[in-house]
Amino acid sequence: MKLTKEQIEYLFAFCIKHFVQYYDVQVELVDHLANAVELKMKNDPKLTFEKAVEQVHTAFGVMGFAPLVAEKQRMAEKQSRRLFFQLFKEQFKWPKILLFFIITAAIYTICSITLISTKSILVAVLISSFIIYSLAISQLQLLAKKSGKKFLIIEFSWISSFIMVPSYFLNSFRILIEKISLYFFTSGFTIFCISVYLCIYILLVLVTVQTLLSIGNKVRRQYPEVFSVSK
Repeated sequence: MKLTKEQIEYLFAFCIKHFVQYYDVQVELVDHLANAVELKMKNDPKLTFEKAVEQVHTAFGVMGFAPLVAEKQRMAEKQSRRLFFQLFKEQFKWPKILLFFIITAAIYTICSITLISTKSILVAVLISSFIIYSLAISQLQLLAKKSGKKFLIIEFSWISSFIMVPSYFLNSFRILIEKISLYFFTSGFTIFCISVYLCIYILLVLVTVQTLLSIGNKVRRQYPEVFSVSK
């Protein structure tokens, strides 16, 4: 027997009651619960729907759904990490690698002028990357807000930890500036290294934004029912 719409809604409410707050996990869990409940009720026609749900839940053990949610968190981190590195590697394939050469050449030209130019471009890159990253995060948050749901793939994606990169990058670059004299900053090789360093950071920012946008698009494609015009 197939469960009714009301019974499916009951399963969603049951998941929320047992601390499964993320819609993407709820959908998968409800599908599993529905199949298991249908089988139990088919094997025992006298068994009520509510009783069958409780029996299926008991089969998960004393921890309930907690281990499942934890495993989904690890999977979300792994998936976003894999997507990030896949997109990053693509930046060094033809024809995208042209962007790497163009950015490096532009930074090298600017940094060749004076040390002040080097510091100025550093500040510009950091401010720009923070703004771009913040806009991408805001778009994901607005997407979740529009749906009225919480998504584990958004809140626990590995890429969200990228917000710490700008501060780490600024500190490492500051140490680099302090340890290298003005003489070395005027040498072509050192300026080239700085240019490559900055270019890679810019690419990291761009790939991070691409990853965040891909996660948002994936959520929109997989769960169109929560993004209807009526929401």
